[in-house]
Amino acid sequence: MAVSRRAAGAGVRHALRRELARLGAPPAPPGGLAVEAARPMLAGTRERPFNAAGWLFELKYDGYRVLAGHAAAGAVRLLYRSGRDATADFPELARAVAALPFASLVLDGEAVALDARGRPSFGLLQRRAQRWPSRAAGEAAGTPVVLFVFDLLAGEGFDLRPLPLAARRTMLRQVMAAAGPQVPLRLVEAVEERGEDLFAAVAGLGLEGILAKRAASPYRGGRSADWLKVRVDRVGDFAVIGYGPRAPADLRRLHLAVHAGGGWQYAGTVGSGLAGAVRGDLGRRLAGTAAARSGAAPLGPELVRLVEADRKSVAVAPDLVCEVRYKEWTDAGMLREPVFLRLRGDKRPEDCVPPGEEPPD
Repeated sequence: MAVSRRAAGAGVRHALRRELARLGAPPAPPGGLAVEAARPMLAGTRERPFNAAGWLFELKYDGYRVLAGHAAAGAVRLLYRSGRDATADFPELARAVAALPFASLVLDGEAVALDARGRPSFGLLQRRAQRWPSRAAGEAAGTPVVLFVFDLLAGEGFDLRPLPLAARRTMLRQVMAAAGPQVPLRLVEAVEERGEDLFAAVAGLGLEGILAKRAASPYRGGRSADWLKVRVDRVGDFAVIGYGPRAPADLRRLHLAVHAGGGWQYAGTVGSGLAGAVRGDLGRRLAGTAAARSGAAPLGPELVRLVEADRKSVAVAPDLVCEVRYKEWTDAGMLREPVFLRLRGDKRPEDCVPPGEEPPD
C-alpha cells in the first residue's frame, strides 16, 4: 500500500530534526524562528572573479531578495530585504512555502520572473511587484515568478544560522527535495572553488554576475566579507533628485545623487536607456512630485541650484531609486557613460552610496 502524503511528510520532518540535532544546531526560540526576526545576510563587492578552495560560487539572479517562512502568528510571510511585506505581491510563492511539510521554516532566496527563454527578466518582475502590486494575483498567470532558494535559516524548531554554509546547504537540499517539481521553488546550485570559470560562463550568456560565499561561514544578518558579489558590468544604485525638461511627458534625463557624509552628493545625469514605456512610467511618477524648493528640501539649497542650473530641469525629493550601468566613476564624482537600467522599488534612497562603499545594513 502506498505511503500516505502525511506519513511521508512526517518521515521527512523526523529525518531533518535528527540530522540537525546531530550537527549541533541550537534550538530556535519557543515557537520557532519567525521570519520577521531574521535579518538578511548581505554581500560585499569584489571587482574581479577568483578561484579559491573553501568557497562556493552561485549565479547572481536578477530579481528581488526575499526571506520566506513562518511568521510569529504562524502563517507564511514573504519579506523584502528592507523588511517590507512581499506576501501579497507573490501569493503563489507564499502558498508553495506553506505547502512544504515542515514547521518554523525560514528560507532565503531571490524572487525572479523568467521570460519565454527561461532567462531572468527584471522588467517582467517589476510589472508584477512594483507597478501593480494590488493585481499580483491576477498577474501571476501571465507572469509566473520563481523563488530561487539559496539558504536555510531555520526549520523544525532549530536555528541553522550558526551552522556553516556547507551544512545549511545540505539541509536545504533535503527541504527542497520535498517541494516537488511543479511548485515555483528552485534550489540554487553552487560550484566549488572555480569562480573564474562560472563568471566566464555567466558573462558569455549576458547575465548579471556571480556570488562567492565562504563554505564555512555562519549566517549573520548584515553585510559580510564572507559573501561577495562580482558583477559583469559596473552597476550602482542612485537616488533620482531631478529631471529635465520641466514637462515630465517629455522626459529626457534624470539627475542623480548618492548618500554620503549624512547628505546628498551629486553624481551627474543619465539619459541613455530612457525610452518608450520606461520614459512614460517615469514621467507619470515624477509628475506627482512637489515643486523644487518644497519637494526637494532634503537636498539642500546648493544641490537644488546645481540641478536647476541645467536648463529646464526640476529638482525633486530623493524618493525614487534607479539602477545605472556605467563605465567609470570619475575623480570629480561623476558617472561616465551611464545607462539607465530600471527603477528599484526594493531599495531605499539611503542605500545609494558612492561606488566602492557599502550601503548601511
